[in-house]
Amino acid sequence: MKRALFALPLLAAWFLAACSDDRALNDVIPVADPLREPARAAPFEYGRPGWIGTDPARAAGSAGEIEAFADAAENDPLWTHPRNPVLLPQLQIARREFREALGVSPRVPSAVAARAFAGAAAALRQNNEPAAVAALAPVGGAATFARLSTLPRLPRVEEAAQAVANEVNGRGRNR
Repeated sequence: MKRALFALPLLAAWFLAACSDDRALNDVIPVADPLREPARAAPFEYGRPGWIGTDPARAAGSAGEIEAFADAAENDPLWTHPRNPVLLPQLQIARREFREALGVSPRVPSAVAARAFAGAAAALRQNNEPAAVAALAPVGGAATFARLSTLPRLPRVEEAAQAVANEVNGRGRNR
């Protein structure tokens, strides 16, 4: 008990020092956000023209991430109050662009689509095309799988990838 009481002033001093340089508390004590690292990597994965290209695993993974980002911006408290007020519309437009390119219905819930694309990406990384087609069943199955290799350039997706990276890398937004 005495050790705990001795450590309390040190902990308080550390906390005050950490917060005194205008950093947000979550810069000092990061909040767990499973989308933080994918958001930081997004510009390098699919935020540049032609980077998805003819790689169906990368395309499926990117589609899943855009679905997850859009869903988070609509529903997750960590994402519903961005610094950039156009982040949500950007993500919704990117999701629509990706879905149109892949032939996915707008009625499919984002969580279902995100799981389907993530499952397909994982299967494709293991060179298991039948499992990828099966994973894509909720979003179009074989037809969607065929389109993963022939995606056109998706400029709204590229812009959204940059926007989510800017959001999580901005000052005071270390999620």
